[in-house]
Amino acid sequence: MNQAAAAVAGTGRTPQSYRHLVLQLALKDFKIRYTHSVLGYTWSVLNPLIFSIVYFLVFSVFVRFDIPNYPGYLLLGIVLWNFFAESTSHGVGSLLAQGGIITKVAIPRQVVVLAAVLNALLTFAISLTILGTLLFVTGVPMGWPLVSLPLLLLDLIVLALGVSLLLAPLHVRFHDVGYLWSVALQLGFWLTPIIYTDTMIPERWRWLIVYNPLARIILYSRQVVIYAQWPDWVGVTKTSLLALAVLVGGWLSFRRLQVRLVEHF
Repeated sequence: MNQAAAAVAGTGRTPQSYRHLVLQLALKDFKIRYTHSVLGYTWSVLNPLIFSIVYFLVFSVFVRFDIPNYPGYLLLGIVLWNFFAESTSHGVGSLLAQGGIITKVAIPRQVVVLAAVLNALLTFAISLTILGTLLFVTGVPMGWPLVSLPLLLLDLIVLALGVSLLLAPLHVRFHDVGYLWSVALQLGFWLTPIIYTDTMIPERWRWLIVYNPLARIILYSRQVVIYAQWPDWVGVTKTSLLALAVLVGGWLSFRRLQVRLVEHF
């Protein structure tokens, strides 16, 4: 039994111990990611910073859009999208990646998926800190609507977790799911108004935005952070309900499919 499996086996089977296990698995993966690099944890700051600077240069200097406060508009969209892409990618592949633990220790399988999303959340927190600093330095006005941002971020986390729970057990059974999700993320980046506005989309394609909860989360987040405007609360409520529906659907699907997971490792 490897060290990770031993640590899992050593925890008492209580809700508190499982919460501790989720945290430990997330921190372990976060540390392993930077263990053998010269700069170590510095990369957790440099990665989002370099990525943001590249997109800023490309779409603010070389390719210009007539959008008010475009640098902040662009960087916020990228940070939110990156969390969704990273958390779901890790979440979808988490069960397969932790197969050594799952086949040796009797633990709730969803613990592994939760840990993968939490791992991405650690990087997300760093990215948000960097973004907040950049917005403050560039003079982006902050107003009372900013207090609604935590709700929008919660919707984003709930949506990412729901997708991860839905696809993770399917990826164990059909490895193609991971590849298909990677393609879907690449397409989703360009189909979601991240580098452009929803008004640039032809009318007949607007339904792609209306029924895309991630697009709505990014839209409302920009309103409260970049433009200091209160979001459309009816739209926020619908988005929250849709994100919750995805989570419930993912959870129920996971419970049904996890029973025979070990057979497919």
